[in-house]
Amino acid sequence: MTIQVPILRLPYEDQDHSFLEEGMRTILGSGFLTDAAYVRQFEQMFAESVGSQYAMAVNSATAGLEVIIRALGIEGGSVIVPTNTFLATALAAMHAGNRVIFADSDPETLCLDIADVERRIADDTRAVILVHIGGIIPPDWKALKDLCDQRGLALIEDCAHAHGCSIDGVSAGTLGIAGAFSFFPTKVLTTGEGGIITTNDEGLYRTAQMIRNQGKNPSLGNRISEMGHNFRMNEFTGLLGVCQMQKARSIYAQRRATAHFYDQTLSDIAGVTPVKLAVGAESGYYKYVAYLDTRLDRTAVKRIMREEFGVSLTGEVYAELCHDEPIWESHDYWGRRRGPEKAVERQGPFPGAEYISRHHICLPVYPGLTEEERQHVVDSLAQTTQRL
Repeated sequence: MTIQVPILRLPYEDQDHSFLEEGMRTILGSGFLTDAAYVRQFEQMFAESVGSQYAMAVNSATAGLEVIIRALGIEGGSVIVPTNTFLATALAAMHAGNRVIFADSDPETLCLDIADVERRIADDTRAVILVHIGGIIPPDWKALKDLCDQRGLALIEDCAHAHGCSIDGVSAGTLGIAGAFSFFPTKVLTTGEGGIITTNDEGLYRTAQMIRNQGKNPSLGNRISEMGHNFRMNEFTGLLGVCQMQKARSIYAQRRATAHFYDQTLSDIAGVTPVKLAVGAESGYYKYVAYLDTRLDRTAVKRIMREEFGVSLTGEVYAELCHDEPIWESHDYWGRRRGPEKAVERQGPFPGAEYISRHHICLPVYPGLTEEERQHVVDSLAQTTQRL
């Protein structure tokens, strides 16, 4: 029988089921169903894991980015975002009342092209969002931070892919003023839905706490002093987070072992070039990314591997770029709906991001892959590329 390698396996095992069942009984008996003991424990464990002074749980990473931007008082300006990201990064900036400026990406790192960022800074630019695509921290992140410091811009991290990632001993989520992590089911650590903000800035943290909780100000007896929202995390999600944090090191280790195997074996496959981490960088490998030669059709590669070898490759990061989404047919870059008579000029060009979007694949890297399954992935890819 052909080995089947699915797109994803969720990392919940029998011991996790027992922990979660006991925890649910504890929650139901406590009388507190949201933003209580398990959420606090999750926040503390996550802050310790990344080395941040503060961690604040929210209901999604998208909400986390919006809260950060609002807590910084950034409104009515522009925010630079890579076009090679999930559109939620840009939507967060727009929901916070800002215009989005897209920037190009470097094919070697998948992340922001700093020279292009500098070219696109406008008079009203207030922040830059660095997205650690696939779990890669770019080696030139300090140059980006220096640029932001020189121009008075906030450097915000979209860490949706960046669990377990660091460079030169500095963890994702602590490189800029604040970072937002995701716990969606596809992520390295998952709670179904949910996110966490990390920061070392106490003022930002205190303001973010109010924004998360409908704008309530504890120093004013919980009277509302901020334009807040309900971005809270419930206790059941917090329980899932604690469960994941207890095994986070094991999850990272398994993903890194698979990535190391690919690093060692893909070099023998003509037409396939893995994206390498920078010296001093470590990843939790949300994705294992490799480029296909331009002669190879990605759609055909994925179809053959799935139909003939039982290997399902995951979604790309990203096949569709933000600046080319159909939303711009009806909205402007502030996120405001407009009529068809008010055409918006599409931003561009983005040659680096276009190359990334068209020519890469992502190999299975989730926990639980056996040596036999890893080898089957590599062998299947080799046979597929030879055929094409």
